[in-house]
Amino acid sequence: MHPGVGRISKKPAASVRAAACAPRPFRLARSHSHSQASRTDRRSIAARSQPENQFDVDTGSAEQLPVELGPRPDDILPDSLADAVAQAADATAAAINGGINRCQVEIHLPEYWDPISGPIFPNKGDQERFWRMTRRFVEALAAQTGATSVKAVYPDAGVAAMLTYQWTDKTFAVDSLNARRPVSPEDELVVICCPDPFGAEECQRTVRQVAEQDEKAGVMERPVVLFNQRLSSGDVGIGLNARRLRETFLKRFNVTYSLRPVADVGTVFRRYPGLWMVFVEEPELPGRYRMVKEQPNRPAGEALDEIIMQALNPGAAAGGEGQPQQQGLLGSIGSTMASMQRFMRSLSQ
Repeated sequence: MHPGVGRISKKPAASVRAAACAPRPFRLARSHSHSQASRTDRRSIAARSQPENQFDVDTGSAEQLPVELGPRPDDILPDSLADAVAQAADATAAAINGGINRCQVEIHLPEYWDPISGPIFPNKGDQERFWRMTRRFVEALAAQTGATSVKAVYPDAGVAAMLTYQWTDKTFAVDSLNARRPVSPEDELVVICCPDPFGAEECQRTVRQVAEQDEKAGVMERPVVLFNQRLSSGDVGIGLNARRLRETFLKRFNVTYSLRPVADVGTVFRRYPGLWMVFVEEPELPGRYRMVKEQPNRPAGEALDEIIMQALNPGAAAGGEGQPQQQGLLGSIGSTMASMQRFMRSLSQ
C-alpha cells in the first residue's frame, strides 16, 4: 500500500530525510526561521504544519522541542521537496558549467515513486504535483545555466499536451518522446522528464538526435539531463536488453543528484561533485540521520545491504556462541522482503 503523495504530516520532528528514507508522508524537520549562518551553529527539531503547496517552505512559527544540535553530516540532506529540487538544479548546473553535458537526476521520494511501477498517484492532485516538480527543476536549471532556449521532453504526447495547456506562463518549450523530432538545433538545454521503459528507444533516439545536430553544426555537445528516468523495470521484464541499456546508454550520464530510499531505515545520497553517502536513521533523534559510509561509486545490491546491516548492528557480523546474531531493523522485515528489495533496487540502478 502506498502512502499519500505530497502531503506534509503534522507529526513532530520529521523531514524530507524521513520521506526519502521510508514509505511515509513527506515531512519537514527543522525551523526555517534561522539564517544560513545559524544553521551551522545550532539545530532545533521542530514540528511543521502542512503548507498549501508542497513546494512552499513554511516560514511561520514552529513548535520548538528541547533538542539542539551542532553541525552534522546529515545537514547536507534537503529539508523539503522544494529544497531537494533546488539542490538538484544547483548540482546539475555546476556539472554542466564544468563541462559535463550528460547528467542524470534522481529524486525518488516514496510518496511519488515505486521501485517497480515508477510514478504513483494514489491521491487526487498527485499527478499535477508530480509534473510540477519537473517544471520547478527545469526552470531552476535554466536560470542557473543561463540557457534561454530550453526544451522539456515528456514521456508521451498526452502529457505534453496537458502541460502545454495548463502551463501557459512556462518559460520553456514542451515536447514528447514519441514526436518525430522532439528536439531542434535551437534548443540550448534539453531535459528529458521521467522517461519510462516503454519510451527507452525513443529516449535514446532523442539523445542521438542532439548529438547528430551538434556534430552537423560543428559545435560542442549541448547538455542533456535525464530527470527521474525509469528506463528498465520489472513491469516489462529484465535481462540482456536492460543490462545493455545501463552499460551502453546510462553509463554515459553522470548522476549529479540522487536521493533514494533504502527500505525504511535510511537513504543513499549524492550531490555533485561530492561522493556517494549512505545514511541511516538516528533512533534517538527523530528526523536526523547518521552517515555510515562515503565512497566514490554508487553503493548497491548486497554491498549496500552489508553497509546498512553493519550500521544497524555493528556486532551482528561477529556473532558468537550463545549469542544469536541480531538482524536489526532491516533484518526484521524478513529474508524474503530483503531479497525483494535487492531485486527492486537492481531494476532501477
